[in-house]
Amino acid sequence: MLEPSELIKAIKAKIIEEATEFYEAECREESVEELADILELLHIAIGVLGVSFEELEETREHKRNARGGFEKGIYLIDVVDQ
Repeated sequence: MLEPSELIKAIKAKIIEEATEFYEAECREESVEELADILELLHIAIGVLGVSFEELEETREHKRNARGGFEKGIYLIDVVDQ
């Protein structure tokens, strides 16, 4: 059984692998399968870190409000923190 620090490292590596598979997915079904794998890994990671899904969602919302999101399809090259 992996220690928490080893598990987080393994999860990070697996997220990169799954993100690459999502990037390479050629159809909707494959994309959804890879996103489900990424979501599962996120749930495991926040559990190991002792973070609730609600806290993660609050952080996501805060960052989106501060910096914007991807929903409009705008791709920023650089972001300056203020």
